[in-house]
Amino acid sequence: MSHRRLSLCIVVVLLFVLTSPALAGGWSVTTLDELPDVIVVDDPVTIGFVVRQHGVHIVEGLEPVITAVHADSHEQLEVTAEEDSPGHYQVELVFPAEGVWDWSVSAFGPEQPLPPLTVLSDRATSTKEESASEALSGEEALIERGAALFVGKGCVVCHQHSAIEVAPWASINAGPSLSGFTADVDYLSAWLADPSAVRDNAIMPDLDLSDEEIEALVAFLNAEERSPSVAKSSTDR
Repeated sequence: MSHRRLSLCIVVVLLFVLTSPALAGGWSVTTLDELPDVIVVDDPVTIGFVVRQHGVHIVEGLEPVITAVHADSHEQLEVTAEEDSPGHYQVELVFPAEGVWDWSVSAFGPEQPLPPLTVLSDRATSTKEESASEALSGEEALIERGAALFVGKGCVVCHQHSAIEVAPWASINAGPSLSGFTADVDYLSAWLADPSAVRDNAIMPDLDLSDEEIEALVAFLNAEERSPSVAKSSTDR
């Protein structure tokens, strides 16, 4: 083979690798559009999300796989998400049994755990669940939601937190540990709303969080230390 042809082949291979995140390696962060609300057996639930390479750049052209495992029976679902708009993915899940389901997403790099889902037998049960949750104080409920968002928005991939227990490989620790971290509410709210508006060289992207999500995350991050909640993935079993 001539040197010219060999050089051309090398260039083609390099371009292919550099433009394919799965082949280029690295790691990804999945950010759910929102936490699933009431989930009922056999009722389809649609979940949307984006995937960022190295937690920053939204990636197009992937085929992320969602895996859900029933905590008791170990029954498993596996569904491939579809790209419904550039860089945004959507998947429809139908859970065949009530109970707690641990789930995760595999885009590229380590599998990412997501906050456990509680599937109800029927919608009447959701009223009882809501009544039970009302027993928590407003602040406790807000902190609990913030902990789930910390996992569901992908914060847990870049930041360790003693209140969130995940497998060692599921947290890249690219950012500082947030265990014991507290900050001024206004400052932290502004940071979560748009990091680059607070600091010009901010690496963390704008996650497009709602005001309610920011309020819950701030409550979680500023809360006193407590027992860790667990976010599991299918490979933990």
